[in-house]
Amino acid sequence: MADTGTARPGAPAGPVPAGAPGRAPLLRNAYALMVNTGVSAVLGLGFWVAAARYYSEEAVGHGSAAIAAMKLLAGLTAVTLMGALARFVPVSGAATGTLVRRTYAGSALLVAAAAGVFLLTLDLWGPAYSFLHGPLPAAGFLLAVVAWALLTLQDGVLTGLRSAVWVPVGNTAFSLVKLVLLVVLAGTVPVAGVFVSWAVAIAVSVVPLGWLVLRRLVPRHERETRATARPPTLRELGRFLAGDCTGALFSLAVVYLVPVIVAAQVSPADNAYFYVTITIGGTVNLLAVNMGASLTVEGAHDPARLGRNTRAALLRTARIMVPVCAVLFFGAPYILGVFGAEYAGAATGLLRWYAVGALLRVVTEVYFSVERARSRTSGLAWLQGVFCVVMLGLTLLLLPPAGLVGAGVAEVAGLAVVALVAAVRLVPVVRAAPEGAAPTGGGGR
Repeated sequence: MADTGTARPGAPAGPVPAGAPGRAPLLRNAYALMVNTGVSAVLGLGFWVAAARYYSEEAVGHGSAAIAAMKLLAGLTAVTLMGALARFVPVSGAATGTLVRRTYAGSALLVAAAAGVFLLTLDLWGPAYSFLHGPLPAAGFLLAVVAWALLTLQDGVLTGLRSAVWVPVGNTAFSLVKLVLLVVLAGTVPVAGVFVSWAVAIAVSVVPLGWLVLRRLVPRHERETRATARPPTLRELGRFLAGDCTGALFSLAVVYLVPVIVAAQVSPADNAYFYVTITIGGTVNLLAVNMGASLTVEGAHDPARLGRNTRAALLRTARIMVPVCAVLFFGAPYILGVFGAEYAGAATGLLRWYAVGALLRVVTEVYFSVERARSRTSGLAWLQGVFCVVMLGLTLLLLPPAGLVGAGVAEVAGLAVVALVAAVRLVPVVRAAPEGAAPTGGGGR
């Protein structure tokens, strides 16, 4: 396997001009995704503030539990395929449309089956999901899971097409509509209104973005990259997915299974405190994830510049994340106080642990993205597996005696292990001189 993004040992890297080729797409895509994260965070904060004001704590607990389950089930395929879309959409050329359509169709079928199994075993998941009983709520939940999977995949496709500027447009429409529906439905759907408003709003984004991707952006990408395309072989695609999907499933368990586990073990009110807090922490984490996704795309486009782009990604992400995490840590009681004194009293410690974890993700997400760009996914599966085992194990161990803050301690402990390994392995990448690295035929094939 070619070692893309590296160069002659000891070769000097030299300064990187701000307008250097390859840097503009890296930062443009990353900043578009970060803008999306910021807009979604503000509107998402407004959504949960309104939910806390217009709905009872029990209703917020029911709605947040259903949203967590929806994201978990949709993520079984959507999240596991995001890395592959970022890696292979940029280089698929005339096969891009086929790759995207097959990904959409396969994901929809798999998540629908997973949602069906969840609904058939609903009684096993605790009282927070009781409002999903009945044919109509069950059908609505299943459709919402499929739509959320498609919406998640579309963000990945847009990033791979270097058209991430459309991501904040679609998500802003989604966030505004769900906020309006939340208030409108408060009087008529007092128990399920939190989830219903979220589920209905998905269509506002997924339908027009789907048309844009399949009818406009993909054909344009196919025309522009036809001459330089390096479509993956089935063997290369299979080898990449074997490692990346396994690792993504571990990440999926961390991101989505933990809220489901907590919802099944605590009261609806405590689950409301937890879900709002983990939503805030998860939004900050996305800033690092966004830069990483753009780094994977640019690494696939131009493997020879991977070392230079990695340094840029680390520096820019740190400059953003350090002040954001400081605000999150020191302002935790005031941020949560917006939702009510009960939220601040129950979850300030938890949010502070998430702020520490978000800083560690600067290193881990950049490293994961570098390895995806080089199609080295087997090692990622091991690291993400270690993180998953440590975090889930400590969450189950610490939640009863420590309360909600136990979940935060568990996350930081797992991230610290992974960040240490990632930092060591990133050293030769950031020291590489891209001028001495000849581009390979496909980033490590």
